[in-house]
Amino acid sequence: MVDILIIGAGAAGLFLTIQLPQSLSKLILEKNPSPGTKVLLSGGERANVSNMNIEPELDYFGQNKKSLKSIFSRYTNWDIINFFEESGIEIVEEDRGRLILKSGDSRELLNLLLDKSKKNNTKLRCNSGVKEIVKHKDFYEVILISGEKIKSKNVVFSCGGKSFFQVGTTGDGYDFANKLGIKVISPHRGLCALISKKDFSFLSGSSINLGMTIFDKNREVYKEAGPMLFTHFGISGPIIFNASVALGEYLNAKNIETEQDKIKYILENISVNLNINKENATKKIYGFFKTEIDNEKPIEFGLQDWRTWKEAKITGGGIDINELDKYMQVKKSLGLFFIGEVVDITGKTGGYNLQWAWSSAYACSEYFNK
Repeated sequence: MVDILIIGAGAAGLFLTIQLPQSLSKLILEKNPSPGTKVLLSGGERANVSNMNIEPELDYFGQNKKSLKSIFSRYTNWDIINFFEESGIEIVEEDRGRLILKSGDSRELLNLLLDKSKKNNTKLRCNSGVKEIVKHKDFYEVILISGEKIKSKNVVFSCGGKSFFQVGTTGDGYDFANKLGIKVISPHRGLCALISKKDFSFLSGSSINLGMTIFDKNREVYKEAGPMLFTHFGISGPIIFNASVALGEYLNAKNIETEQDKIKYILENISVNLNINKENATKKIYGFFKTEIDNEKPIEFGLQDWRTWKEAKITGGGIDINELDKYMQVKKSLGLFFIGEVVDITGKTGGYNLQWAWSSAYACSEYFNK
């Protein structure tokens, strides 16, 4: 019997083990051959650990966000900066408030998490995929794919979403939650490019700062200004990544749940307006949109879909945060917790999602540090 069993050795899971009391026995299970695969890819492998400018209500998406302010106030971006600096790792601020390791090496981040986790009496087991969770009166029984059974008083899911599945995130947490009777908000692709109905292949590779608005017919869904990239399939770049999450959350709010129905709705109803200032346009972009730019009119076009699950950097949707208490514990199943990406809270691009990993893990740790 272990005190705390954690499923998933990603950013949230590893950070949680560091914050837990050393006296408690901790076992973290990772189904991949090695831990922290997605951590190594964060910030383009440069470790974008947080952001200087965090406003929970504006920078995060989800169906229920009332508890976010409390969670982020208990472990802030300044707290994670101090954590790294006290560990001898320097953080630098780059454009859009992004906080990056000065070394620019995400391996340094992962090594730190693994080292501190091990020093805090945590056992790590890789190649240990979970098949089933059985709830008993006073403990949980975790059954591995190998058939091995492990008993634990507490189980924490930190197993990520289902996007970027090449690193092992295949939506296991949602399946376990459904079987345990926990509400899951329909998962959707996030922080990815969007496929347009209009052909922009001539402009492929051209970037520009502009204003972008997504509409559902005449209703504004999401609006942001910033850098955008034209591609052979449509539109990409930071503001489009954010829009991809906002669009999924909007469709979830309309109770359009299946992926097939979401795509159908996008095809029939969703459009994009781009507002381009002539001063910001390259000669190529100006030539392509000359009529609209000269007449100060928005460029309008429809959307077809998100890019693939393989390309999506994160999953929107997930465990309904209303199912969880302030410690990220399932209200109706004591001893069962969900943290990180598996929860229906998704940040914008730029370090917001790693900050959610740190803050939600810390909130969970408070339960055991009372």
